[in-house]
Amino acid sequence: MNDVNLAPENKEATPEHGYLMAYDKKEQKAKGVKGIAANGELETLEANEANRDQFIKVDQHGNFFTNFGKNFLYQYNNPGRYSLYNVPKETPVEQAKEKIEAAQEPQNEAVRRELASTRVYNNHRFNEREVNWEQAARYGITPDGLKNAKDSLERMLQGKTSAIAFRVAKNSELGRENGDAKLSLFRDENGSVKFDIHYIRQAPKIGEDYRGHVLTEEDLKALNQTGNLGKAVDVVIDYRTKETKSCYLSKDPVTNELFHMPVEQARVPRKVKDYTLSPKEYEAAVRGEEVPIRFKSDNGNYYTTSIQMSAAERGVEFLWERSTKKLEEAQKQGQENGQQQEIPQPNGPLQNAPKLKKKADKEEQAVTTPKPRVRKATITPKM
Repeated sequence: MNDVNLAPENKEATPEHGYLMAYDKKEQKAKGVKGIAANGELETLEANEANRDQFIKVDQHGNFFTNFGKNFLYQYNNPGRYSLYNVPKETPVEQAKEKIEAAQEPQNEAVRRELASTRVYNNHRFNEREVNWEQAARYGITPDGLKNAKDSLERMLQGKTSAIAFRVAKNSELGRENGDAKLSLFRDENGSVKFDIHYIRQAPKIGEDYRGHVLTEEDLKALNQTGNLGKAVDVVIDYRTKETKSCYLSKDPVTNELFHMPVEQARVPRKVKDYTLSPKEYEAAVRGEEVPIRFKSDNGNYYTTSIQMSAAERGVEFLWERSTKKLEEAQKQGQENGQQQEIPQPNGPLQNAPKLKKKADKEEQAVTTPKPRVRKATITPKM
């Protein structure tokens, strides 16, 4: 199956593929995207070659890697104001600006079609229409099947792995292959959207070497509890050059796959919902540590959880059910204030978890990692 590849374990650093631009619907002009301000507003610059080096860069798989993780679009407040475009690096900025602005005109359907593959749709890295579903259906992979599996398709379009593992069966040169695996999407060298297969593997062991970092008992305890190492360590990011960088490490609780992300590529928000991190909390988050937060939701309730940098999620992750922090102090404070709150219990279920998780997903657009148990859906080839 040409559109399904075995996902490598972050074997190589990905080269720059392009830069990020936005069409400002309010000002009706195309701009370069520099970042996100502390207040959650998108930071933009005039679209010209002089400012190009300040634009957010995008790798060949369509993921933001300069100062941003995969949850980039969740961090700003006005997604409806902008249309975002992943512009190929060889395209001059002025030319991209002209095409983006022309694509907004009703009569320029040809230009819109030309730019369709560069659009970042809503909070997505991929457009569902780009996936070759006819080819995928021969292996039982369908949009409805993924949508019904805990919104796995939504996660995959965002650039993440599916929420659960699937039974994958396919033919290869060696014969019949099958196994349990999570799925994700990627762009090949021609820009086509294809599937990656993340097979379930053995859990890492004490003393195991991961890109030059030897895992300790303390490391595995942290990875098994929160899914994240909780600190930055030096790892090899490019086997060809032997280059090492300080990185966050994370482990998928279902597949046991390890992920790394250079600290220099991460962006830690100073404000989450209505909660502003103190300088000490911000520094702790940058170090990769777990940071308790308490915020008010749109329904008026107060929720207490923790956040932590996740290499698997390529950004900040909410530890709804996997926090190791003792939050009695926050709970006591909420009781004294007479405010309702839900407290995640370490190593246990979350009070009103389904309701809270649904609300949190909607408000925060933060994806929670599944508990360390495997739910499987079957993918069988059609003959």
